[in-house]
Amino acid sequence: MSEMNYQISLPTRIRFGQNSLSALPQEASALGRRAFLLVDPFLKDSRLECAVVAGLAAAGVEARLWHDVVPNPRAATCDAAAADARNWRAEIIIAIGGGSTIDAAKAVSLVAANGGSAWDFTARADVKVLTPARRGFPIIAVPTNAGTGAEITPFAVLSNPDLKLKATIIHPFCYPDVALIDPDLHVSNPARLTASTGVDTFLHAFEGFIGTRPNTWSDLFSIRAMELVASNLPVACAEPANTDARTGMAEACYMAGVTLGNVGVGIPHALGQALGALKDTPHGESCAAFLVSTVRWTLPEAGERIARVARIFRPDLGRLPESEQAKALPGALADFFTSIGLSGGLEALGLTSGEVEPLVAIALANYGQDVACSRRPAAREDLYAIVRDSFKSG
Repeated sequence: MSEMNYQISLPTRIRFGQNSLSALPQEASALGRRAFLLVDPFLKDSRLECAVVAGLAAAGVEARLWHDVVPNPRAATCDAAAADARNWRAEIIIAIGGGSTIDAAKAVSLVAANGGSAWDFTARADVKVLTPARRGFPIIAVPTNAGTGAEITPFAVLSNPDLKLKATIIHPFCYPDVALIDPDLHVSNPARLTASTGVDTFLHAFEGFIGTRPNTWSDLFSIRAMELVASNLPVACAEPANTDARTGMAEACYMAGVTLGNVGVGIPHALGQALGALKDTPHGESCAAFLVSTVRWTLPEAGERIARVARIFRPDLGRLPESEQAKALPGALADFFTSIGLSGGLEALGLTSGEVEPLVAIALANYGQDVACSRRPAAREDLYAIVRDSFKSG
């Protein structure tokens, strides 16, 4: 790995901070006059949704609402939304919700402008990927939790329940034009959602940091994001209204998203996406279920970097040899997950030992690019071993 040759991409303009949502009418009116709003269903008819629609109207922007969004968004539902947006003559797409809503908005934008089906744009092994000929409608992303970092990435993760598959649209056209990151929108999230999405933020920063593609620039974002998660996620889970903790997590989320968008993720995400395809499980918990075992398997590769992360969680480790610091990280991570209420493991997520083979097959077929980012090269048998060990670690 050379840290002296790399390229970076940051096409999304970010407005960060409390009350940044108030800028939405101004930002939207600069991009179009007919806004197709994808809104998390739990926000339907909420005070927030009503205020957003009223604010847009006052700025001369007409809004059409779409609430048919679920975790692990369905490609077919995105197609239906795209048809509605196109028929309504939308000019801009606004996503207000978690990563699933933002990913759905990206797919809607591409399909509405290019035709076809969202699933055809997803990257899968041995399948010809449909490449969008033109950029879709402008997108404004308003995340309501700190998790996927979708507001700052070129990815849209979609599911196909009929095929029991998940796959990702990977294209620069998926970058939102504007991200309004307002920590005030996160304070109503319950502890379990906060924990599940928060570990996804950590995973984006960590997997990229110990993978094959990090560089001096991405390290700045990765390390700071991990530090923010370690210090703020337990507080945000225990004290949902703590605005300092919510602000820290919101900042960690987009910083980890920068890492994700530029250097990628690794094995925990490849296996976690496959688990989500099979069991429709929460994304963050799915990926976290494989993390401890992946770290154990990776060592002694990336030992220096793994030791650096271990010291974030346990500064006292600095007195030990670096190899011992690195060996302490799996236990430190397991303790951290327990402290935020995520210690159920694979069986709690519904996976059985008889499903290991299809899980690994999905990971290799649809997320081979993530497996390839592992510092220690992983063959099929290695993934089997990681999954089997993850059953013991849960």
